[in-house]
Amino acid sequence: MRTKSAQWSPLKSDIKASHGYLSFNCTLINLDVVGVRIIDSGEVVIIFYRGPDKTGYMYEGERLNDIQVFNLFKIVPDNYNDLEAFEKMDGRVEILAPPRDNYVFINDMEVVQK
Repeated sequence: MRTKSAQWSPLKSDIKASHGYLSFNCTLINLDVVGVRIIDSGEVVIIFYRGPDKTGYMYEGERLNDIQVFNLFKIVPDNYNDLEAFEKMDGRVEILAPPRDNYVFINDMEVVQK
């Protein structure tokens, strides 16, 4: 595998050999990816936040139509900091959010912003 000081990024095959299946998508840098699970159906809509601001959503399931997904997106708080209160108040959804200040570790290297 190429070293950290290499001019080019590692090849996909090098990363797979070193770390197994692992993927970083640069479009998701600095985004919080939060799942909103509908308790009755178990369907999950992914909501994206950049800082405290809601920026988009994604749904890969099959049971909800586009209007239902968009309506869920609209009722989820615009501010990330309001998610916990929304979950308690609404009672129909479960928020699946990673712990705050969570970092990614690859072997002994911590991936952090410099």
